[in-house]
Amino acid sequence: MEHHRATSTLAGLLEGNGRFIAAKPRYARDINAARGAAPDQRPAAVVFTCIDSRVTAESVFDCDFGQLLVVRTAGHVPDRAAVGSLEFAAAELDVSLVVVLGHERCGAIDAALQAVEDDTHDPRTGYLVEQLWQPASQAFAEGPGGEETASRAMRLQVRRTVADLSRRSSLDGVLVVGAIYDLDTGVVSLVDEN
Repeated sequence: MEHHRATSTLAGLLEGNGRFIAAKPRYARDINAARGAAPDQRPAAVVFTCIDSRVTAESVFDCDFGQLLVVRTAGHVPDRAAVGSLEFAAAELDVSLVVVLGHERCGAIDAALQAVEDDTHDPRTGYLVEQLWQPASQAFAEGPGGEETASRAMRLQVRRTVADLSRRSSLDGVLVVGAIYDLDTGVVSLVDEN
């Protein structure tokens, strides 16, 4: 039953993305919607995504106030606070779906790739680079540099995050899926379909 609910929710999010791409959103997300949702929340899903200012999950999936929880860290690094937030969503708000949403031209991924290439550690980005070192180095090992390497590293990080979250007993019964947001077209595609 939980799995059916999660897959149905995922289908609804992808339908919302279709409305977003078609420039035909269902929700105005105005003050009236905010007031309507104010007394209580029953979110259907969590989107765990990057802090990038161009990635706005509520718009991308055409969701209204109260429909979506959003957890954001640079490069969607699943640190303790992010994982704790996802666990809270599952335990306290009965959310059955987590979408790990990566995107092209990710600054955190680029910083990790640069650090791996130069074999240096900038103290300003030290924690993030440390967390993203593995997918960045694997992306270099799998092929030539350039934009393809960045895209490969981002997909590796999405898959790695999905695997990490899927292994956690605290998220048993939660469907965790990976997806990619295309900044230019607005399209969200599931990673296993890329």
